[in-house]
Amino acid sequence: MQPNDYHKKIIDYYQATEHAYKDSWDLDNSLAIHYGYWDDEVKSFPESLVRMNEIMATTARIRTQDNVLDAGCGIGGSSIFLAATRGARVTGITLSGRQVEQAVALAKRKGVNHVADFKVMNYCATTFPDASFDVVWGCESICYADSKEQFINEAWRLLKPGGRMVVADGFVSAFANNDHPVIRKWLDGWQVNYLETPGRFTEFMEKAGFISVRYRDITKETLHSSLRLYRFYFLASAYVWWKRLRLSSPSALQVGNIKACKYQYLGMKRKLWQYGLIVGEKPRQ
Repeated sequence: MQPNDYHKKIIDYYQATEHAYKDSWDLDNSLAIHYGYWDDEVKSFPESLVRMNEIMATTARIRTQDNVLDAGCGIGGSSIFLAATRGARVTGITLSGRQVEQAVALAKRKGVNHVADFKVMNYCATTFPDASFDVVWGCESICYADSKEQFINEAWRLLKPGGRMVVADGFVSAFANNDHPVIRKWLDGWQVNYLETPGRFTEFMEKAGFISVRYRDITKETLHSSLRLYRFYFLASAYVWWKRLRLSSPSALQVGNIKACKYQYLGMKRKLWQYGLIVGEKPRQ
């Protein structure tokens, strides 16, 4: 697969910011590059990352032996979680060959490589046959889709009758907010093209044929992670200043990533975007 220019930007971004995620998100242990879900059961940041996976898995009713597509799997954290805790068979796909290599190694380390495999593939245009999966899962990855509607249509094709699609991600409150300076600085820093609104995303799902579509605003449960990133912005900015004094400047991607940590929080506080959880089902008939 030859990446287009936009896909290459995404691949380069995650490679350039890998060490930042290791520092800010304890990536080596959490295996997670997503916001945490904070409720009464959560007492720590690592627990909140696991809790997001638990909430998504429960929402999608993932069962033992379900065949799950982890669309935009990163280094495989959610795939490994689903294989280890739900007994699901998981295929993770990502644009990045480096992430596939890391995910394969981590799955082996965690003892789930017999039920979790990983491939380089575009989730909007996969090579899987029709009706290959019981669940299509997207945890903070669908924001990167060239077209969110195209992803939804591909997910529909890939799902078996009775299959479910579950997505946890950012959604702008109004589509025009994609052009707001605060949102633009955030999205550009993380190499995201645009976000959908909850209404448009729901309409695309229903147009594709999904039933029982349910959207839930979980901004309150993810605010702690947003604030954590905001605080990280100040620490990382001081580090950038120190590096420049030593004549060792970070890359533009690294600087943009740091600035985005500030603007995602400002955008959330101004209610320009919200964090949403959406699920829908493919009819059995």
